[in-house]
Amino acid sequence: MTWWQALILGTLQGLTEFLPVSSSGHLALSQMAFVWLGTPFSQPGVAFDAILHVATSVAIVWSERRQLSRWFGCGDGPRLLLLLTVGTLATAAVAFPLRGVAKAAFENVTVVAVCLLITAVLVLSTRWLGRGHTTEATTSWRQAVAIGLVQGLAVFPGISRSGATIAAGLGAGLDRKWVARFSFLLSVPAIAGVTLVELITEREALVAAGDSFWLYAALGGFAAAATGLIAIRLVIRLVNSQRFHYFAWYCAALGILVLVAGWVVAP
Repeated sequence: MTWWQALILGTLQGLTEFLPVSSSGHLALSQMAFVWLGTPFSQPGVAFDAILHVATSVAIVWSERRQLSRWFGCGDGPRLLLLLTVGTLATAAVAFPLRGVAKAAFENVTVVAVCLLITAVLVLSTRWLGRGHTTEATTSWRQAVAIGLVQGLAVFPGISRSGATIAAGLGAGLDRKWVARFSFLLSVPAIAGVTLVELITEREALVAAGDSFWLYAALGGFAAAATGLIAIRLVIRLVNSQRFHYFAWYCAALGILVLVAGWVVAP
């Protein structure tokens, strides 16, 4: 890994974690592109990707710090924690059994392309969804579970976590102003759990990686957090203005392009 690869991947992660275009899909495609262009990329397992996800979680907490303070200050904190807990448990119930298959998919360009096309359908559906009026004060645990189950599918590269959860939330009747924020907050415990598992699983490789890996991880993490803050604000505006579905065309075009490219370069 080089410093410019870390910077590119961190910037991509920060932008695509919240925009409905799949951060994992873009990371997988970028790492494939490095190899295709003759600049191989290597890292301990998927530990670098996990660290970038942690950086975007920091961006979420920082961006929502005033809302979090208000919720906990007015007594809604325990209710919010309950919703995030049941939603996270639902995510784990789906994501962990699929974890091995999903990791293998990071090296399969066809799977990434198909998942991007699935994301396109999910994001496009938000054009007709969003007439709900459920807010943070009235969201039920059943709605949180439904959104959490859908979030679990984002373990596959190409399935946008934000796109899938926002579509699921709107379908479940959540208000547009609340659905994006709940989607972001629900990602924090899920990312923390996945990162912990990855760091434990790859602990020997991380020890052998040396100081350079951690330097590049810090550089990529800073880029991910900075660009993530920009993307969070953009997504909230797009969901509120009912223009979120525009990203469906980008996902569809990229999915088709990747599918064709995969066939062309396949041996």
